Amino acid sequence: MTDSSWERLAEFGALYEADLIVQRLEAEGIPVFVRGPEVGIFGPGFSGASPLGVMVFVPKDRLERARDLLDADVEDVEGLD
Repeated sequence: MTDSSWERLAEFGALYEADLIVQRLEAEGIPVFVRGPEVGIFGPGFSGASPLGVMVFVPKDRLERARDLLDADVEDVEGLD
């Protein structure tokens, strides 16, 4: 697969934030690619904040559906106020 077949959906400050949307997208059958900093000295279990951010990519042909899901999830959280 070439880089041009993937589009950036969102960027998060921590891996655990990205994991939430990744699980949601995968549950809907949307492939996901996550790019972020290496875990470094903290080990593979580290999922805290990163000054470099964590980017979530989806295939171009699934971008619109992924955005709809992301927007719906944000609206659900905002409705809890």
